[in-house]
Amino acid sequence: MTTEAQDPYLTTAFYSQYNIILLGGSALFSLASASPLPLVLGAAAELAWLGIGPRLPAFRRRVDAAADGERRAVLEDEVMAGMRSLSPEHTARVLGVGQSISFLTMRAEAGPAFPERKQMLLELEALRPAFLRLCQLREKVSQKLEDLRLSPPEQEVAELTRAYSAEKDLGVRFTIHQGMKAAQRKIEQQARWVELQRQTEQRLTIVEQSLSHLAGQQQMGLAGAELEREVAGVTAHVVMLPAMEAELDA
Repeated sequence: MTTEAQDPYLTTAFYSQYNIILLGGSALFSLASASPLPLVLGAAAELAWLGIGPRLPAFRRRVDAAADGERRAVLEDEVMAGMRSLSPEHTARVLGVGQSISFLTMRAEAGPAFPERKQMLLELEALRPAFLRLCQLREKVSQKLEDLRLSPPEQEVAELTRAYSAEKDLGVRFTIHQGMKAAQRKIEQQARWVELQRQTEQRLTIVEQSLSHLAGQQQMGLAGAELEREVAGVTAHVVMLPAMEAELDA
């Protein structure tokens, strides 16, 4: 495990701009004066800073705020890039969910602190890209169903069945039979895709309605612990997303 993974506050304190300037200035001044005293004093100040600085609440808040800002910027870039491939309908849905999440986040940060708030805010941040992926999944399934609608597998089965009955050559009949089996698999896939489309739309709707309801409850003074439980309930509707994506790929 790296030092940064063990203590990001200590790493940030060491690599801060002012600390590097202090160390470099002490070394240069020691060389210029041909005396080790400035370097010794700089090293002593460095040890004192590394021992005290990372423990200061104000310093920790600043480090946490910077890390939160970087994480949110990455999530924002991810969502904005993903929205470019969405239809206007789902783009509007992602934007609406983002507004609800922003409202909940701002109210939670401005309100009284509670132990679960940090985890709740992380779950809210992760909910927006998860909702985006649900929208992308919904559109992929809809596109596959549209392709099947334009070329119905049931019609293909019927045509192949007629051709199979009329054909006398055994080799050709075998080829037609293989085509019939492939068309039958398309019909089975179609049923699974219809169900996957229904499940995806259901989860999208639940997340949208739950966040809107939760925002209203928060305005009426929903307690912190209750808010955390409600957010956990909303995020539970996207935990099956990887499995749903894998089913579509399979």
